[in-house]
Amino acid sequence: MKPVRLKGWTALRSFAWFVTNPVLGTRRIHQEYGPFVELTGPRRSKGGEQSAILMIADSELYREMLTDTDKWRNTQIVTSARWSEATRRLSKGVTRLTGERHAYYRKLLTPPLKRPPILALAPDMARTAAEHVASWPTDIPLITTHIVKPLTSSLATYLVLGDDLQRAKPIVELSDLAIQASLPLPTPAFFRYLVKAAELEQALLSWAEDKRGQPQGRDILSIIANAPDESGNPPSAEIIGGITGFVFAAAYDTCQNTLSWTLLMLSQYPEIAQALAAEIDDALEGGPVTIQKVGELPMLNNVVRETMRLFTPIPIKMRKSTRPASLGGVEVGAAQRVVIAALEINCNPTMYPDPHEFRPQRWDTIKPTPFEYTVFGAGGRMCPGVTFGLQLVKLAIATIVSQRVIELAPRAKVDYRLRVTLQPAGNVSVILRHRGAPYRRVPLRGRIRDLVRLEA
Repeated sequence: MKPVRLKGWTALRSFAWFVTNPVLGTRRIHQEYGPFVELTGPRRSKGGEQSAILMIADSELYREMLTDTDKWRNTQIVTSARWSEATRRLSKGVTRLTGERHAYYRKLLTPPLKRPPILALAPDMARTAAEHVASWPTDIPLITTHIVKPLTSSLATYLVLGDDLQRAKPIVELSDLAIQASLPLPTPAFFRYLVKAAELEQALLSWAEDKRGQPQGRDILSIIANAPDESGNPPSAEIIGGITGFVFAAAYDTCQNTLSWTLLMLSQYPEIAQALAAEIDDALEGGPVTIQKVGELPMLNNVVRETMRLFTPIPIKMRKSTRPASLGGVEVGAAQRVVIAALEINCNPTMYPDPHEFRPQRWDTIKPTPFEYTVFGAGGRMCPGVTFGLQLVKLAIATIVSQRVIELAPRAKVDYRLRVTLQPAGNVSVILRHRGAPYRRVPLRGRIRDLVRLEA
C-alpha cells in the first residue's frame, strides 16, 4: 500500500485540520485521502530531504508496526517533558522503555495485573465503590467528573500505590495536573506542572522508601521499590517515579474517562440501561457487588467494549522508527514519525457496520483482533493492565447501576477534549435516581455528536 503524498497547500491545510482538532482532523484527512497518508512539510532535513509525517488508519499497517517493537517505539505527541530534571524522569513510563529494560519491567509488572492478584484486591475495591456510590446525593444534578474521579482514583490507588487513600490524595491531584499539561503546545497547566513535578516525584519516592523491605506488597509501588533493576542494581528515581507515575495516571485517567462516557451512553439508551440493571440484579441475587459475580457478565462486557470503541481512551497514538524500516512496502528512514488514528481503526465499517452508532449487541457476533480494536494496543506493546482496567470499570458500573438510575440533567452540554486521553468536557451533569424510578432519556447537546450518532 503506497501512501497518498500531500504537499504544499494541501499538506498545510491538512496539518491545520489536525492541529485544530486532532480527533476530527485525522478523520477528515483519512476520509478524503485514504488510510495511508504522507504529509510533506516545507522544512528540509540535514540531508536535504523534506520533512514528512506518515498517518495511518489501517489495521494491517498498525499490525506491521506493532509486531516489530525494536524498529518502532512509542513517542510523545505532547509538549516535551525535558524542560526540567523532574519532568524528564517522570516521562520515562513503561511505554518509553526499550530493549532489555522494557522486557524486564514488562515481565515484572505483568503478574500483579493478572486476574488472581486483582481478585485479592477486589473486596477492598468493592467496599470502597459501594461507599462512594452510597454517598452520592440523589435527585439533584451532579457534575459527572466530581463523582467519578474520586471513585476511580481510589480504585486505582489500591493497585498502584497501596491502601492508604489519604496519602494518595496529593499524588492524585498532581497526576491530574500532569494530565492537563499533556498537550502538543505549552499551556498554563504545563508551566504549573513544571513547578509541581518535583513535588510529585518526591511523593512517589518517599512512599517507595517506606515500602522497602516489604517485598510481599501487592501494589505496583511495593513491587518496583523492592525489585532490582534489569542489571541487578537498586531501582533509580527515574524507574520508580516514571513507571509508578505512568501506571497510576494511566489506570486512573483512562478508567475515569471510560466510566464517564459509559454513564452518558446509558443515560441516552434507557432500554439498554434497564436490561443491564436486570442482568446485574440476577447475578447478585440480592448480595453485594463482587468481581467474581459481575466480571464476566455478557451485557456488561458488551457495554464497556462498545463504549471504549466509540470513545477510544487514546484515540491518536504516535510511533517513531529507531532505524531504517519499511511500512506498507515503503522504505522510511530512522526517526520517521507515524501518527496512528486509533479511533478511526475502531470505526472501520467493514468490521463495525454503522460504526458511529452505540450498539453493544454487536459484540455478540464479532471478535476483532487487537489490531482491529486498538483500545489496549497490541503485540509486544500491548497494555499489560487490560484485565485490571476492564474489571475496575465493570465493578464501578455494576455498583452504580445496581443502586441508581442514571438520567442526564436538563440542558446538559457534552463536549470532548484531547489530553492524550479522550475526556468529556463542558457542562456534563447527571441526576441519580433511586432504583424503581423510571428510566428516561433526556437528549444531550454538544460536540459529543461528532463521535457518536444519537437521536435528535
